[in-house]
Amino acid sequence: GIYQRDKLTLYIDIGTNGEIVIGNSSWMVTASCSAGPAFEGGGIKHGMIATQGAIEGFEINPSNLEPTIEVIGNTKPKGICGSGLINITAKLLEAGVIGQDGKFKTNLTAKRIRQGTDGYEYVLCWAPETQIAKDIVLTEVDLDNLIRAKAAMYAGASIMMRHFGVDKLDKVILAGAFGSYVDKESAADLGLFPDCDLENVYTVGNAAGDGARMALLNVDKRAEADEMARQVEYVE
Repeated sequence: GIYQRDKLTLYIDIGTNGEIVIGNSSWMVTASCSAGPAFEGGGIKHGMIATQGAIEGFEINPSNLEPTIEVIGNTKPKGICGSGLINITAKLLEAGVIGQDGKFKTNLTAKRIRQGTDGYEYVLCWAPETQIAKDIVLTEVDLDNLIRAKAAMYAGASIMMRHFGVDKLDKVILAGAFGSYVDKESAADLGLFPDCDLENVYTVGNAAGDGARMALLNVDKRAEADEMARQVEYVE
């Protein structure tokens, strides 16, 4: 409903491609940036799509660096989905476990930080606590893939804003099938989107799927979508 409102909105559909729309009822522009598969589980050692068994929520005790996790379906974990990847990385950054370069601090003595086959890693769950009988870890390679993916989306949004003279966003909408629970502060801390007041940042889940259902069930909505698609200006 961006085209029905006056508020200047940034809409990002997070996936292998980051689909971006900026605009309001007066004008809309769109672009696509190749983010890579990290947000949908690809290129992440224990990555998976946002289904039952995926780690989604994460907190860390700053005194001993022990984690508290939330798993989709309240089952034993078997991997990490995209929203979990965002939440975990932001909390590790906040706790000083990793630096701005995405590398683990090697001077920490916590047992969950160790040298792995892909450099240093953080153990989210020990093997007996999982469905896969392996330790579930976040590695420095995972962090590199996340940095590239989020940089592509941030760059796409900021370039479009600069190109069209937009200084301040009224609203940000995060969509995608990468997980329904993205902590807004975590996403902002990682620089997933340009600055916006957090009370005006919304996560809406798999909006493309919702839109497809609306179009299938309502001929008028299908015609409306067709009309809007012709009005949006695409930016390379």
